[in-house]
Amino acid sequence: MKQFRAFLFVAVAMVATLGVSVVSAEDASALTRAQWLKKIGASVTQESVLRETVAKVLPEERVEFTQRVLKAVKRLPVSPEEKSASFVRTSVACIANASGDVRYKVIAEVFADVPVEFLPVVTEELAKRFDQEYNKLSDEAYERIASAAIKAAVARNAQTDEPSVRNTFAVLAFLRGAKNPKLRDVLLALLPDDRMRGLAASWLDPALKDRNYEGLLAAADVEPVTLSSESLLRLVGHANMDRLLADMNAGQPASLIGGGDLIQLPSYSIDQPVDFGINRLPGPSTPGPYPDQTDIIISGCGCDGVSLFWYTPSSHHK
Repeated sequence: MKQFRAFLFVAVAMVATLGVSVVSAEDASALTRAQWLKKIGASVTQESVLRETVAKVLPEERVEFTQRVLKAVKRLPVSPEEKSASFVRTSVACIANASGDVRYKVIAEVFADVPVEFLPVVTEELAKRFDQEYNKLSDEAYERIASAAIKAAVARNAQTDEPSVRNTFAVLAFLRGAKNPKLRDVLLALLPDDRMRGLAASWLDPALKDRNYEGLLAAADVEPVTLSSESLLRLVGHANMDRLLADMNAGQPASLIGGGDLIQLPSYSIDQPVDFGINRLPGPSTPGPYPDQTDIIISGCGCDGVSLFWYTPSSHHK
């Protein structure tokens, strides 16, 4: 009996030592806050640096990392297409490299920090990666994940100046690729009050049906961002996409998701109309600009069809 106890003690000690060694190895590969802060600039301009860096940020610091990188993107002196693409790449990478409750908080941080005028593009790109069928999720699993994400977004957006608008975009990101039409009411019920639920419902219908974001942008008092469809599609790309929700249900590490294969895009992203009627002035019944319109705006990129709508410069707005 004494020999067995002695053996058991030695075995426990060996396991404990091994555990310490594993933890030490993991800690050794992690970046300190001071180290990753120095990589923010390069992470904004180089996606490879971004993904390598965020993977080494400690889980408890990934929300702050996301916040700081998105703020750095805001300051980029680049074209609207490049800034939009950078917001998309940053959002996707930060979400993909988080797991569990941290991922919900990172998703919330994205919808709280991205400027509202860029949220149509970011939301559409995230919606492709949140798509229920694409992530192979049951209605129950998708509802559970979407509900947890919206709860986190509502809590975070309460600290922003446009909580109703930002919460609606978060809800839209999950409804775009949902199979169950009842999910709309489930997610709207998670908003904090009747006024916000009413506003969100009024904005969701045109956004879901026609990708019309006029009400959302007007409520935040911002103008649409003028973009080139070809440039944005080239900068964002579509061949390799992260499945951002699949491992939330299956318990797989985030690093295994979207591992570099050519992936079929969700069906809705390649079958989009080209006239969304988002203009603040009455639009024509057929696709095409008014005589004095010269700019094209994008609300989201598909695989071989890009979502476009015509834009009247702000000087023409009433």
